[in-house]
Amino acid sequence: MILQIISTAFLLGCCGIALLWGASEERYTAIGIALAVVASNIVTDGSYAHTENGVLIVDIAVFCGLLVLALRSDRYWPMWAAAFQLVGTMVHFASIPQSGNFAWAYFVALIFWTYPVFIALAAGTWLEGRFRRNT
Repeated sequence: MILQIISTAFLLGCCGIALLWGASEERYTAIGIALAVVASNIVTDGSYAHTENGVLIVDIAVFCGLLVLALRSDRYWPMWAAAFQLVGTMVHFASIPQSGNFAWAYFVALIFWTYPVFIALAAGTWLEGRFRRNT
């Protein structure tokens, strides 16, 4: 329960910072990440005893969005966010041949790689705000 509160606060903090002080790229990313978290919670069965196909589809969609953003942007943070999201998405593919009781490791690996994406978004927002203040 406490981990859920911490991760929700982290999500709201990073996305809130992006929505309040970010440019359009940061705002769109914050909205996309927030929608992806909601969608992932809807499509998961929560057992993580097998590959979560619904969450895999959501993660692939987020990766594609971040990749398009990274290719079109003149900033560096979208590349980092897309790279972290790719690693998180690969966790799903690594779990496909697995069976049995690996739920905790699968769950932790999926959650772990979301935090660097949030951090890249927050850092990108901070750098964008700093750049706008200096020009």
